[in-house]
Amino acid sequence: MVPLVAAFRAIAPAYVPLLGALSTLAIAITPGQTQVSPPDCPDAHFLWKVESPNNTVYLLGSIHMLDASAYPLPDPMESAFAAAEVVVFETDLSPEAMMDAALDMMMVASAEPDVTLADSLDAETYQLAEQRAADLGFPIDLFQPFKPWFLAVNLTVIHLMSLGFTPEQGIDQHFYSRAEAAEKDILFLETPADQLGLFEQLSAEEQQQFVRQSLEEMDLLEESFDHLRHIWSTGDVAAMEAFLLASFADYPQMQQIFLSDRNRTWLPQIESFLETEEDHLVVVGALHLVGPDNVLLLLEQAGHRAEQL
Repeated sequence: MVPLVAAFRAIAPAYVPLLGALSTLAIAITPGQTQVSPPDCPDAHFLWKVESPNNTVYLLGSIHMLDASAYPLPDPMESAFAAAEVVVFETDLSPEAMMDAALDMMMVASAEPDVTLADSLDAETYQLAEQRAADLGFPIDLFQPFKPWFLAVNLTVIHLMSLGFTPEQGIDQHFYSRAEAAEKDILFLETPADQLGLFEQLSAEEQQQFVRQSLEEMDLLEESFDHLRHIWSTGDVAAMEAFLLASFADYPQMQQIFLSDRNRTWLPQIESFLETEEDHLVVVGALHLVGPDNVLLLLEQAGHRAEQL
């Protein structure tokens, strides 16, 4: 399944950024290769550290939606958070920013005047969308004024939430709330507007593919998320890469937009953190830490050694 970008509740719920997120779930899990060495011990985590003469930058791969059973988190993650004077997230997770982003998304996701969702999808895909929406308790007419990607995002995330996975239990929100409570400095790699703009780069054909694959794989979400959480909890980089990148094989342009380009944009910012005196914890979707052009690989190519914890 192609990546999720946001979570909406009811007709206009609160926005939660999930771009490039761990919801890239494939029907078939195929073998993958990684350019980051797997851990030597069985107690590895989806957590790395990069040390400079000045400080330490920790990079934590996040699952953006989880349930309460994921907690408490492993000691190395807690230690990294405790050591960090600065915590960095993909984007601003404050309630104010999320409210603004919710309004922005409604505008960005709105279709052209006199163009309905039914106009944008082929008959078979539209019929499947109508059934999926009804199964989740939403009449398809609610989505008529919006672009196809908005439908796919909403139905997928609403279904995940019905299974008990919520953004509030996700790693990002968990550490954002704690960083605020501990009065740590908080930084962001991009704005919510940057994330919304990614979907505007998708062609009509890519949006239709996004919708169709999301709807067809919806019944697999619970099993896929359980498997995803297991891979994440064992720190298995190769398995995570194979699991999350499989669906991108047919959509190289989407992989470029949602992953590679963003990773390269983030690299100078993360390198700048290594020049400060403060330790940093950088929390990004786990997909950004595996596969081609991943953040860890880019850091290593720039001369920084990433050690998995």
